Amino acid sequence: MAENTWQDLEGAIGKDFSGGETRTGADEVERGAIRKYCEPIELDCPLHHDDDVAKKYGYDGIIAPYSAVHQTFSVEANWKPGDETRWPTNDPDQLFASDPNQGRRGIPLPHPPTSSGFVTDMEIEYVKPVYVGDRLTTSGRKLLSVQVKKTSVGFGAFMTFESEIHDQNGDLVARVRNGSYAFNPGADS
Repeated sequence: MAENTWQDLEGAIGKDFSGGETRTGADEVERGAIRKYCEPIELDCPLHHDDDVAKKYGYDGIIAPYSAVHQTFSVEANWKPGDETRWPTNDPDQLFASDPNQGRRGIPLPHPPTSSGFVTDMEIEYVKPVYVGDRLTTSGRKLLSVQVKKTSVGFGAFMTFESEIHDQNGDLVARVRNGSYAFNPGADS
């Protein structure tokens, strides 16, 4: 089979690479979890802890901080009953074993092999408040843009993907756009 080119990736703009897989948050949004999120950053907005105030300002009840939607309440569990241990040794300096599915979800991208990469940016469009009791699911990995470029670290491509977060009713609560750069260090092409 022939190796993919950067042009193959550019030709895939608009395609969803999720393979139809979804990721559901480990738990529904809980009042105590909102408190624990707000406490260390001393976020004292009453919309996040007082039902009466939230209702006074047009909400159905306590809402989760928007900053918690993507990386807190829509994230799957790191481990669940029945999974193999993530701590395979007693070595106190051992890092936990990575998720065996990490990096292998969805459809492989049609681009040349790369050995390095990093996240460049993230943009989140919040569409609807998230309430106590909501259960969030992330779906999609649509390729929005590709910019092939040689940079000071190597040759590769900047890519932007979009996913969506929905509540248990299927209502869209947020759109997430993630940018990354996949490259080969020191390469010229």
